[in-house]
Amino acid sequence: MKNIGVFFKPDLRNIALRFAEKLKEKNLKISFFSSEVKDIVDNTDVTLIIGGDGTVLKAAKFVSSPIIGFKGGRLGFLSSYTIDEFDKFLKDLEKKQFKEDKRQFFKVKENNALFLNDVVALKEPHQKMVDIEVSFNDGNFYFHADGLVISTPTGSTAYSLSLGGPILLPNVRAFVITPIAPQFLASRSVILPEYEEIVVKTSFKTHLIVDGIDCGKIERFSVEKSEKSIVILRPFDYDFSKSIKEKMGYGKNYFK
Repeated sequence: MKNIGVFFKPDLRNIALRFAEKLKEKNLKISFFSSEVKDIVDNTDVTLIIGGDGTVLKAAKFVSSPIIGFKGGRLGFLSSYTIDEFDKFLKDLEKKQFKEDKRQFFKVKENNALFLNDVVALKEPHQKMVDIEVSFNDGNFYFHADGLVISTPTGSTAYSLSLGGPILLPNVRAFVITPIAPQFLASRSVILPEYEEIVVKTSFKTHLIVDGIDCGKIERFSVEKSEKSIVILRPFDYDFSKSIKEKMGYGKNYFK
């Protein structure tokens, strides 16, 4: 791993510069150094991303190399190290002590927008509740709600979870469909296999929000698995359950 890309949250630029200097001291080449990526970057062996999960989501769409996240936000589920662990990362890099955590992208067919976390249909605050039809190979469901979240396993710990959706392990191959503020109490999350094409129709135009980016208003859209995936490099001592326990307190042993 000689060619290193560095992508950072704008307000963490000074930290990114410090990291870049340490990389150069190790005779590593900085192939790109940026707080904004709009074109595909394919000349790196690994890309370091310094920021929160939102920063990782922005960068991951444009790189083909494995990524390593450094937590600069609040939760950092997609980060492998904290900012204070850069020297530990350098030691792991020298010894190539990483394990791979592969994550799948999905896409909105109408505009080819990729998402790693979720796609959301959301009404305006002043509008009445929207009727939503969700269709797939084995049938359809109807919801009367403020909107809908279609989440990946990666995004199951984000918006979907705050709405009462389940936590999915990263290696589960599925979507989670969760209505937002549904009228009927029985409207709960539904898990569908990732090979499904899911079609969503709403009774009036709602905002289509893809990984936090508002893509305008739409009455119909469909999502499916993308060909793109990304590899997150993790230290050997990383495990998903540990991350959930530390960041959320879920499943933690409080009786030790």
